[in-house]
Amino acid sequence: MLVRTFAALLLDFDGTIVDSEPRHCEAHRRFLATQGITASDADLIGNIGKSDRLFYLELMARHGKTGDVLEWMAGKTDLLLDIYRAEGLALRPGVRALLDHAFAEGVPVCVVTSTERRIAALGLELIGLDRRLPSRVCYEDVTRRKPDPQPYQLAAARLGVPPERCLVVEDSATGVAAAVAAGAVTMGFVGLTGAEQLTGAGASRCIHSLDELVPLHSLPGATATFKRIKRIKRV
Repeated sequence: MLVRTFAALLLDFDGTIVDSEPRHCEAHRRFLATQGITASDADLIGNIGKSDRLFYLELMARHGKTGDVLEWMAGKTDLLLDIYRAEGLALRPGVRALLDHAFAEGVPVCVVTSTERRIAALGLELIGLDRRLPSRVCYEDVTRRKPDPQPYQLAAARLGVPPERCLVVEDSATGVAAAVAAGAVTMGFVGLTGAEQLTGAGASRCIHSLDELVPLHSLPGATATFKRIKRIKRV
């Protein structure tokens, strides 16, 4: 049957699936304090959607610090995982409704995140979605990270679909820019980053709950595709 839908749904993790950005900010504050650096709110919010490696390299240069940036990242990650285990994670609005709809429609879903694999794995386990979302593109999987399109290009390639047939949901201007550069239909999820910034980065629409995207076939950019219909064997 010919229907209009997307070939895949690609979801950012932090701030899109889970309300984890405050946890990341707290982990940054705690770790940087051990290095004699007081991180400002502007520093922390400005890093949303970006690589911790670049963030720490910038801070090292600014504050005249030396050290192994990978050790800094590992130290922050250890703190973050402790915070996750102690405080848990909350789903962002509409996540389960969108996932239920996508799975019912046979639309594959992949998590595309700039965070490390062990962070994403624990986060998904804590919210009970680790088995439902086994497809993931994480920090370690790419050499160029958001706002570069490589993470979204890789996710589409792994699913065997063209990027332009994918729907992406992102909560940061950096993530939106990456998805738009990959050629995907891109929605901005309003959170710590406002609608104006997300639209300015190229989002075609901004939402406040993921269930605003249901049904997928009603969204601009959905394209015609063949959908298999299961035949019920009569006995």
